[in-house]
Amino acid sequence: MTVLFAEGVPELFAGLPSKVQQEAARKIELLPKAPLMFPVRRRGVMRGYRYFIAGRYLFYYSVSSAEIRVAAIIPAAMRRA
Repeated sequence: MTVLFAEGVPELFAGLPSKVQQEAARKIELLPKAPLMFPVRRRGVMRGYRYFIAGRYLFYYSVSSAEIRVAAIIPAAMRRA
């Protein structure tokens, strides 16, 4: 399974603190092996997307039969229900 990044996500990732980048990279490396391991967002704009936390950031992604697409990186303080 391939991990892809939505437009603008690589630039956001590059701007994160290095500790957050390392934590997120470890989790992203696990996604092809276990893409359903993280919870699904049940409410709000990102409803239906799976997510994980790295530092103070939420990483949202979707899973299809052929790919995993990291769709957004959002500071946790900005998350809305």
